Amino acid sequence: MQRMWRTEFVSTIGAAFLACALGCSASGTTPNGAGGGGAGGAGGAGGDPLFDGGMQTDGGKDCNERAKLVYLLAQENALYSFSPPTLTFKKIGVLSCPATQGASPFSMAIDRDATAYVLYDDGHLFRVSTEDASCESTSFVPKTGAFGRFGMGFSTDGADATKETLYVADFGGSGLGRIDPATMELETLGFYDAIFDSAELSGTGDGHLWGFFTTSPPIVAELDPKTSHVISQAPQPTLDIGTAWAFAFWGGDFYLFTCPGVASRIDRHRPKDGTTVNLKSNIGFTVVGAGVSTCAPLEPPK
Repeated sequence: MQRMWRTEFVSTIGAAFLACALGCSASGTTPNGAGGGGAGGAGGAGGDPLFDGGMQTDGGKDCNERAKLVYLLAQENALYSFSPPTLTFKKIGVLSCPATQGASPFSMAIDRDATAYVLYDDGHLFRVSTEDASCESTSFVPKTGAFGRFGMGFSTDGADATKETLYVADFGGSGLGRIDPATMELETLGFYDAIFDSAELSGTGDGHLWGFFTTSPPIVAELDPKTSHVISQAPQPTLDIGTAWAFAFWGGDFYLFTCPGVASRIDRHRPKDGTTVNLKSNIGFTVVGAGVSTCAPLEPPK
């Protein structure tokens, strides 16, 4: 869930977001190994769950291990898996989706089968394998105006449900919609009643939906998936999104990817105590998309 800044969008948001040069990911102010983990393979190959971290997740018993990881898209179109417990990345491959010439990945969501849904900035939506980064087109018809571009994320349809919904957040800040993966039809759900700004989305396996908004300061907010009502807000005054933003809920925490400099950094926001801490200040590449499925754990692995 994330994207790259485009010049026309920067002009609408204002000069406050121009501090970081174009080229990172999506937004422009901030809101949930050491060493640099760069694009050349930031570590943790190996076949054990969560990159040999010695930890098993506790949720999603109907899910494979790939569906319990976070996935990232780099600026050079490379797809990575990310293990939050070990803060390591594994390069999967490079996307070659049949998008319009010059188009770039803009946002990403992951379903319970560990399939990635990747939106390009030309409005086309693709399915991407998290095994080898292979890509296939969908029948989704790009929109003009509202929902021409959007953040997105899956959330289950209830606390004990395995059925899930793909939610989308209009890039213009107007509100939420949802896309039926079977028909690729988009249905609008309603306008926000607060925080009228762009958001990336991350859902959970117990039916919650969260947005990472490009306000100043950025905000992590819980959203009602039925009404777009803003349930709670957690401002992130210590962060600077710069030119890119993305986030994912995993193990009870939010992992926030921002780009205030030449490469993305990772911060962790912990809702239980309201803290936000930096985990890596430079991961070695620029994150332009992030996604996590509803199979991800709701609590830290034991």
